[in-house]
Amino acid sequence: MAEQRETYKGREIILRTGAEASAARTAAGIGEGEAGANGAELYIDGERIFTVRDAGGAFIASGLAFDPQPSLIDLARKIIDYREAGE
Repeated sequence: MAEQRETYKGREIILRTGAEASAARTAAGIGEGEAGANGAELYIDGERIFTVRDAGGAFIASGLAFDPQPSLIDLARKIIDYREAGE
């Protein structure tokens, strides 16, 4: 899978994996050491969300305290819900 796009509550979620994520990192000057979980990149409305995978294989957002989520899309939805509640 190269790129997956989804709109959730009016916000655009983009998940890039594989060669697509690698090319985007190179274009942005981001090193491979700064890649997200499993080399995947998550964006919400163009903002990059740094992610890591915990020992159980679930995804968490670096710097944010959320329950680990089974997929990056689920994590993005959780972040959007949280931000929307704070507005």
